[in-house]
Formats: sequence, structure tokens, C-alpha cells
Amino acid sequence: MQHKVEIEKNVWDPLNIFHVTSDYKYAVIILNSPIRLKNNLMFQLWENAQVTITVDGGTHRWLNYLDNEGIDIFNGNYNKYVPNLITGDMDSSSKCTIEKLQDIGSKVIMTPDQMFTDYTKALMELNIHAKEENINLNAVYVIVENFGRFDHLLGNINTLYKSGKIIPNVQIIQIASDSLTWLLKSGFHKIRIPSILLQGNNWCGLLPIGAPANHISTTGLKWNLDNGLMQFGGLVSTSNTYDKCPEVTVSTDVSLIWTMGIEPLMDTENC
Repeated sequence: MQHKVEIEKNVWDPLNIFHVTSDYKYAVIILNSPIRLKNNLMFQLWENAQVTITVDGGTHRWLNYLDNEGIDIFNGNYNKYVPNLITGDMDSSSKCTIEKLQDIGSKVIMTPDQMFTDYTKALMELNIHAKEENINLNAVYVIVENFGRFDHLLGNINTLYKSGKIIPNVQIIQIASDSLTWLLKSGFHKIRIPSILLQGNNWCGLLPIGAPANHISTTGLKWNLDNGLMQFGGLVSTSNTYDKCPEVTVSTDVSLIWTMGIEPLMDTENC
């Protein structure tokens, strides 16, 4: 129950990603982006998830990742790597492959509505599935790299802004090979900073995308704000870092994007 209490208080702990515990319930979503997580982390996240989803071309990304590890899920020996759900408009996936996955246990949900991105629709379907299966999720880990088409990157950020209405009271964290990104809604937040990130001036940033933040205060950063203003065309907090404090606090009047580098966490097993 500890994690549920923390989430209600807007406490964010990146180490939940690396040190999976039985009382922390999460889903994994793989988008159509190269998977560059190390296999020990990727497999840990997948194997301990309550729900696993591949999204359209993300299905092939997952199969290719498995193939590079010498895993063929169609031979009957690796059922744990078969996605629970496959969603999307399927314009980036092979019909034959999707049907083969359906035959070995995946639930395939076509989501052709072009008014929403496949990422957004995947969260919608996850919310329905979690309710049907009575799964109380603490978090959703979205595997996606932060490069490629700029409109796709902004579409992913837009989905983060929508996520609270799609799947309420669940932390949505985008995981890349070198960073974590999530949305801080208006209010007060605490972010626990792993000690290894305090040792090397690792980067972090706060971005007021879509609307100015007129009243933002922070602690724990090298360059803090005290009831300050952030907006595009003015001040934004990029290339910031930590002041050696194990906790960052953010008080904001609007939603902000928080992003942080995690390369040292990726390079060590003792994180």
C-alpha cells in the first residue's frame, strides 16, 4: 500500500522502474520506436507487468528485440513474452504476424479512429482492460525513444497531457534509453533523485508546454525558481541539474513536463 499512498501525494520515485516490487502494479506499452533498453531491464519490466501492450508497429519492434536475444515466441517456449493486448490502426504492422500472435494468446483490438494517436488509443484500451480485469495500476511505463519525427515527439507529449482524463490516478512515465519523461499536473510534487544521479551533475528539465507557468517554485535544483514565471519565448528550465539534495520539489499552477537523464542508472545494476 505504500506506493498507492505516495502516488496520491504526487511522489515520483524513478527507482520503482529499476527495483520492481510485488505491491507495485504497472503496465508496459511499447510504441513504434526502436527499443534500446538493456535486456535485463527490458525483460524485468515486461515479466513483472500486470498488462503488456504493443502498439501497431511496436509489435514488430518487440518481436525484433526478442529475435536479437535469440527468442522466438512462436515456438511455444516463451509465452511470457506474448503481448496481452495489441492495439492500433495496424497501418504499420503485418496482418499475418498479428494473426499469428492472436492465435497464441494476444488480444487484438483495432483502433482505427484517426482523431487520436495510437498511443492515446492504447491508453484508452488499457483503461478498459484494467477495469474489466479489476487491475488497480500504479503506473504505466511507455517504452519510446525521444528522437525521430518531431511531430511524433510532440504527439507523445500531447498524450501525456491527455492521460489524466483517459486513465485517472495512474502515473504515466515515458522510458527511453537515456531519460525519463512525465507530466507534473498543477499542484505540489516530490521527485526522489537516486544518489547516483546526484554524483555527476546529471541533467533534468522543466518545460511549460502549451501555456505559461505563472507561479512555479522549486527546491533541490541547482537553478531554482521562487514563485517564478516560465514560458516559451521567455525562461524555460533546460539543462538544469541537482544541488545534491535527494529530493526535488515542484509547486506549479499549470501542468509541466519533467524530464531527467538516467544514463548512470542504465549503466549500473546497483542503482
